[in-house]
Amino acid sequence: MIAAARRLAVRHPAHLALAALTAGLALAPAPPWAALATAATVTTALAAARSPGLALGCAALLLAGTAAGDARLRAIEAPAARLAAMGPTPVAATAHLLEPPRASRFGAAATVRIASGPLAGMRLYARAAGSARWPARARPGMVLRVRGLARPLRPGGEDRRGRPDGEPRFDFHAHLRREGVAGELSLRHVAATGRVRSGLAGALDRARERAEAALSAGLGPGEAALARGFILGQDEAVDPLLREDFRDAGLAHLLAVSGQNVMLLCALALPLLALAGAGIGVRVTVLLALISAYVPLAGAGPSLQRAAVMAGAGLVALAAGRPASRWYALLLAAAATLALRPRVSGDVGWQLSFAAVAGIALLAPPLRRAALALLEPLTRGRRLMRRLARAAADGIAMTVAATVATLPLLALHFGSVPVASVPANVAALPAVAPVMWIGMADAALGQLRPLPFAGQLAGAAARALALPFGALLRWIAAVAEWWAERVPAEPLRLAPWQAAVAYAALAALAVMLARRRAARGAGASVALSAALADPDTPLGRLRERWRRLPRATRAGARVAAVCAVAALVAGLARPPGPPDVLTVSFLDVGQGDATLVQHPRGGTLLVDGGPPEGRAVRLLRRAGVRRLDAVVATHAARDHHGGLAEVLAELPVRLLLDGGDGTADPSYRALLATARRRGVRIVPARAGLTLRAGALTIRVLSPPPRPPGPPPEDPNPRAVVTLVSAGGFDLLLSGDAESGTLLRLPLPDVEAMKVPHHGSADPGLPEVLRRARPEVAAIPVGENSYGHPAPSTLAALRAAVPRVARTDEDGTIRIEVAAGGYRVRTER
Repeated sequence: MIAAARRLAVRHPAHLALAALTAGLALAPAPPWAALATAATVTTALAAARSPGLALGCAALLLAGTAAGDARLRAIEAPAARLAAMGPTPVAATAHLLEPPRASRFGAAATVRIASGPLAGMRLYARAAGSARWPARARPGMVLRVRGLARPLRPGGEDRRGRPDGEPRFDFHAHLRREGVAGELSLRHVAATGRVRSGLAGALDRARERAEAALSAGLGPGEAALARGFILGQDEAVDPLLREDFRDAGLAHLLAVSGQNVMLLCALALPLLALAGAGIGVRVTVLLALISAYVPLAGAGPSLQRAAVMAGAGLVALAAGRPASRWYALLLAAAATLALRPRVSGDVGWQLSFAAVAGIALLAPPLRRAALALLEPLTRGRRLMRRLARAAADGIAMTVAATVATLPLLALHFGSVPVASVPANVAALPAVAPVMWIGMADAALGQLRPLPFAGQLAGAAARALALPFGALLRWIAAVAEWWAERVPAEPLRLAPWQAAVAYAALAALAVMLARRRAARGAGASVALSAALADPDTPLGRLRERWRRLPRATRAGARVAAVCAVAALVAGLARPPGPPDVLTVSFLDVGQGDATLVQHPRGGTLLVDGGPPEGRAVRLLRRAGVRRLDAVVATHAARDHHGGLAEVLAELPVRLLLDGGDGTADPSYRALLATARRRGVRIVPARAGLTLRAGALTIRVLSPPPRPPGPPPEDPNPRAVVTLVSAGGFDLLLSGDAESGTLLRLPLPDVEAMKVPHHGSADPGLPEVLRRARPEVAAIPVGENSYGHPAPSTLAALRAAVPRVARTDEDGTIRIEVAAGGYRVRTER
């Protein structure tokens, strides 16, 4: 270790000095003793490496970085401290909207900057709830008139409430503090003034609006939302389910502008500048100007800031005629972003961005050499094929390296890893650069719109580009949907020390590969090339036989190889077939209900579909469902019927048992409209009705016919209660109908039941259990603020039922029924 430190001190003193400054900035939020201990460690290590001067200099830079970061933190947090001292404060002022409002279950919210009154200059997270509504077409830069109550943010520390697995939930207030937000604003009134902010920020707002308009020209709403996400990082209009597909497929980085955007911007502009005959100085100046304009236009997120600093450092080094060090540029980017926001190191996007770049720097070169060793020798004498092989090797190596380097962080922060990340990114790779280039060209053309003649030409050009642009966007979206559906993200949670061990192992692997290459000289690529070129080796003889084959034979062999690989990938990604025994699945759709019953002799039934974000249709396909004989909507509640619209739109369904009870709920009415449009037979659910779906018998026990008048305000007591039977197996499903409804019904003995209403407190549940005598009880429940399942319900179930399972802890619960009995299986 001392020898390594000595080599670093001799060869890269500037790197060490910058690393010390960066470490000091990163330690600014930590206690002072942490900076002093780190400085002492650095001094001791470098002094032992016989570099006392460098040791003292690095220690001084580390302490200076900590002091500068601490001063910056005090300046950033001064408004929050002032609001904390004031306590809850009424607000009646004008404010600038800083981002589009995003919907949530607690009301649409956005960050605003107060422009008048005692809180002027403060950034607040404003939430419009109750009767308050954001103005239609609310845009960043709008000047609003707001009234409400401002409160300081909750003190630091993660909230562990509501997580059954004991893991900390996302600390949203810590995230707001990192963004410089001083507090929350509960809006009682918000209205547009008709004005927009002025100055440089206003000019950027208008430039962004022109870019958005140009990106949307000639595209459908969904494609336009994707285009704005790819180019400007504005993913709020992207369908939430599609956003989830991108995340599960490992393509979420495409919807968050990052270093890839900056790299492709430079790659687009450099050839144009070269064709114009611009010298190196002009090229660097223009590229720096383009990056400086693009970064604030695209939101200036942490990863984009990092990429901009790294690109700027590389360009300046290029102009100075000095080779740019990727590690020096990475350290410079870290120092710049930490100096701007000392707490940004806690931002997951910042961590993922730096991990990806470090992974590319360490792992991409050996991966690229391995890919070229396989591809390049097969393209000798073909310049175009050789260029394509090198481009493919570059893309694959960078994709694999970035994916591997970010996996520990994904497991640490999100508890899952996108298994399909590498093949999905490779499949999307050919379309990514064209999408970025067309989108950036559109955004640039949009800035000409205010000019009379040039604006018309720009609009025509944007519409002409819409055809290939839309096709490429649809291709990437289809890749995300295909891989997310067939190879879902796998749960994997790492503790911080486990993530640190994983990164230490990756670093050791990279060092080992680098040393092996240095020891072997040219490495495997040249060795393989030489073996292929030598006719006396087996590989050389094989190559000569290949070259002597007729051209048509070789072309056919290539096509067959491609088809074989495609068939292998499709076979690996193909979802399983239906089960070969009667199977009841209580699907894990979060806080909601969805129960699937499959019989091997025919009959597939779905009772409820959970909320839309539960993606019931994907879970059905993973269970081997290709069509549904019957779907039951027990009642109008988002957590029960919300996911059924997608089910009806995506899968063939013969019959819908309608438990809407005449509701006026617009989403439930849309569900019925989807069923009619798809030709699904709709049957009102009424007590006494008996249906058959293959080998399944479905008896409706409740509700009775509704008396005249409007539907009841609470649909739960009249939710559809069904008894599903097959042979000697009976299953009781009751939606959200609790004991008040169930005890009025002729309940038979059953083998299994779904616990009503997600396990809510129900004093009559023990009597229901005494009469039904189930051997298995399943509680469909997710993270919630209602206290489900209630302790009294859990106690009653433990006392009366041999086997109790719950989806929030066990995942999807399956009961497999065979001649010899049944078996309960869970995901976790």
